[in-house]
Amino acid sequence: MANKVVYVISGDPREKTENVSAVFAQALTAISFDYDCEIFLMDEAVKSVVKGAIDDVKFKTFEPIVEMMSNYMDMGGKLYVCHPSSDARDIHEGDCIEGIEFVNASKLLESGKKADAVFTF
Repeated sequence: MANKVVYVISGDPREKTENVSAVFAQALTAISFDYDCEIFLMDEAVKSVVKGAIDDVKFKTFEPIVEMMSNYMDMGGKLYVCHPSSDARDIHEGDCIEGIEFVNASKLLESGKKADAVFTF
């Protein structure tokens, strides 16, 4: 059984660009070492999955977030969006990129319990 890592991002990708970028860079590294990875977007971080919303967002030392996010999902990483957080920001499934899943608190609790490590940003 592969080790499992869960990341929780709550910061706005435009205001916390370095943190959001660092999570995707770490998750890509973990996947390359055969870890199972799940990223949960909560609070302001749900803005990250709105089509076109962060196409121009990049921190100096990282690839653009949308590129890392795409690579992460292409490599089998799971990307979850907090449904209550997205509802509070009037963000709906049709507004978002493909390949994500809207979830509630129970999914995060379940994943965190089964993870070898949980990181929050």
